[in-house]
Amino acid sequence: MAVKLLYYFIFLFLGILVFLLYQEPYFIPKVKSTKEKPNLEAIDITNYSITPDGVKVVARFSKVLRYKNYDKFYDINIVRKKDINVIDNLKAKRGSLRGDNLKIEGKVRYKDSEGVKFSSEEAKYNLKTKVFRSDVDFVLETNSTITHGTSLVYQSKDGKIYANNIKSVTEVNKK
Repeated sequence: MAVKLLYYFIFLFLGILVFLLYQEPYFIPKVKSTKEKPNLEAIDITNYSITPDGVKVVARFSKVLRYKNYDKFYDINIVRKKDINVIDNLKAKRGSLRGDNLKIEGKVRYKDSEGVKFSSEEAKYNLKTKVFRSDVDFVLETNSTITHGTSLVYQSKDGKIYANNIKSVTEVNKK
């Protein structure tokens, strides 16, 4: 009886083996992730730009991701010594740098020690041409003026500002 059971087992095994040999194999295709992975990731970064005159820029980020062609920054806080006794500060939730083009987004805030303040949800700056622009609603404040608009281009080399759909309130001192 045991030998008969062994023959049935071998016959069944050979039948399954022949069946499996003639079957098409199942392939599960690997899905390539479309999400690009960073080459470098850094957390809680402080970057100092030092010149012969001393520390010129202190830049703080909660996270920096470096990809092949661009960089991403999170929780941006940059303090810069602009001129003698003039310091400016730029804050934003996130940003990216592709070549010479810096794009910052999410509660973009700029202010300097001379009383100039800028706020918007998005801004772009070209490092080579030194043109700052915002294509969304913005608020620009000085010591005596508050200006609201829908887009702005500031050519820092020439000191010229171009804005669209502006509404401005100016306080004039009486003499």
